[in-house]
Amino acid sequence: MRIAALLLLTAATHAAEPTIVPPQEDKLLMLDTRVIEDAQNARLALGTPEKATENPLLPSDQPWENATNNYYPNVTWDSDEQQWKLWYKDVLADKDVIAKMDAPSTVHDVGWYLLYANSKDGLTWKKPALGLHKFDGSSDNNIVARDCPNVGVFKDLHDPDASRRYKMVYDTGLGKPHACFSADGIHWSAPQDMLGFSAKQGDTHNNAFYDTRSGKYLWFTKMYLGERLVSRLESTDFLNWKSSGVVLRSTLDEGKATQTYALTVFPYAGIYLGYVMMYHLDNNRVVDVELAWSPDSITWQRVQPGTAFLPLGAKGSYDSGCIYAQAGPPVQQDGKLMIYYGGSPTIHLGWKRGASLCLARLREDGFASYQAEDTSKTAILTTRVLRASGKSITFSADGDVTHEKLPAEGDTFRLRLHLSPGAKLYSISGVTLVDTRLPEPKVTPLPKLPVQRDGLRFTFDKDNQGWKGIDQATHHPDGFITISRGKNLRPIAHAQPLPGDWPVLLGGDKVTLSARIRATQPGGAIRLEIFARDVYQWSYEKLPPFTTDWQTISTTIRYDWTDEQAKAAGWIPSTQACSWRDVMRHAGKIVFVAAQQGTQQSFDLDDVHIEPN
Repeated sequence: MRIAALLLLTAATHAAEPTIVPPQEDKLLMLDTRVIEDAQNARLALGTPEKATENPLLPSDQPWENATNNYYPNVTWDSDEQQWKLWYKDVLADKDVIAKMDAPSTVHDVGWYLLYANSKDGLTWKKPALGLHKFDGSSDNNIVARDCPNVGVFKDLHDPDASRRYKMVYDTGLGKPHACFSADGIHWSAPQDMLGFSAKQGDTHNNAFYDTRSGKYLWFTKMYLGERLVSRLESTDFLNWKSSGVVLRSTLDEGKATQTYALTVFPYAGIYLGYVMMYHLDNNRVVDVELAWSPDSITWQRVQPGTAFLPLGAKGSYDSGCIYAQAGPPVQQDGKLMIYYGGSPTIHLGWKRGASLCLARLREDGFASYQAEDTSKTAILTTRVLRASGKSITFSADGDVTHEKLPAEGDTFRLRLHLSPGAKLYSISGVTLVDTRLPEPKVTPLPKLPVQRDGLRFTFDKDNQGWKGIDQATHHPDGFITISRGKNLRPIAHAQPLPGDWPVLLGGDKVTLSARIRATQPGGAIRLEIFARDVYQWSYEKLPPFTTDWQTISTTIRYDWTDEQAKAAGWIPSTQACSWRDVMRHAGKIVFVAAQQGTQQSFDLDDVHIEPN
């Protein structure tokens, strides 16, 4: 009896084998804004991962782990080998430590290693002595690669070439992406240059994987355009890449004070999820992790902007300064999703920062849930039109959820869901959306005000009146300014003449922007730009070219244009632009610039006029 009881106890306490969670096209997560059409007494609440009591799991305690800042953990469960695998970032910031490298070398003036660890249970990790690279004369270390900043690693089951089963992606600076290949994730090939990246992409945790939905490789990295933005690239051959531009950024209200530092993406249910690392320059340079989602891996939304999904720990704790969530496929064990991350007690400043591997667990599908606002009453949800997939309709929920079908056209229907007080609904399985388009964003009507003030006029009679030049703005006693720039670069005139909400500050329905301009030689387009504050500009080039005589250029814009209407009028959004209406509500910098490089090295500017009507 004792033996039987011991065996039962052992079976009850032994953890189940981890499994990679595959995409499930007929599962709808509640965080997907396309799912719920109407919500009564209901709110969407972000999930709360539980940090493991065993944290930190893998301290950076070896002499070559000089500065594992950001950590950039790449984690996967290998069912073939029955073990967890981890690849993580190591910076050698101190000169005496760099000197201990075998053939010391630096990128960005510091040394770089990629380190490897493994685990049988996901809690106890080992740093195997691999014998591949010498440090301080010894190869008894877990170094698998060197000179490779910002590494992402993934296991590629799609590639028929077993020697390329594992792929490493990294960059040695903006616009300098590379890849290496391996049969085992330990022994890596020589680097190969990747093609198609812009000069502004890179310098963050590079995250690539094969996407079975699109049949393409996807790569997420940073786009740096004066602030940190997230960009996406795709490829069919893992060599030639095509950029989708900026796919995620901070909000206009956040501006540069909070920036999207990195995005690690994985398919889940019928969508894509991503851990987005948020860099808070306005809060002592800490980094925490929010949750983002996308229906197609291109259009991204943060689930609850400003609310951390993986929040920082208490001041002075192991993860109180920075948290960088893993790259890698979602893995569940015993009904819990295993979310690994690099936790650091130090803020994001300087090279010399340490981090450790940490773990948080989340109930399966528990990224966000609908629940009652008033917990003493039932919450009622009505879905958009659905179609059954042929499987049973089931719910992932805590508490009681009942439903009824509301017939639509043909074999389609809506579900009306009743959530008992205290219940949480995470997902619905066995159904798909009939209309997969995102709902139209709610547009707040603009205020309807009469003209509030006389127009602004800058005649430059006495001085530059706040206008500046790149490189130089020279005032002339005759009442104009000359904008000049050397090295065959485009001269730029800029100012913030009336920052703020133009529909309120100016009133009326529209505003006319005009100026007098001339150049020393004819030719080349004039471009007018309007920024939301000092970012996210829209540009207009339907203006006459430069002439040697004074000419008045002018255009009239409406506050209430939609983006499509603004485009139809000739305005072009930049790759990181916000909506046209956001520009009008947060108007900032105005720019006059020579559109083509080399056509002008200077131009004269006079009588800039902003006239509401």
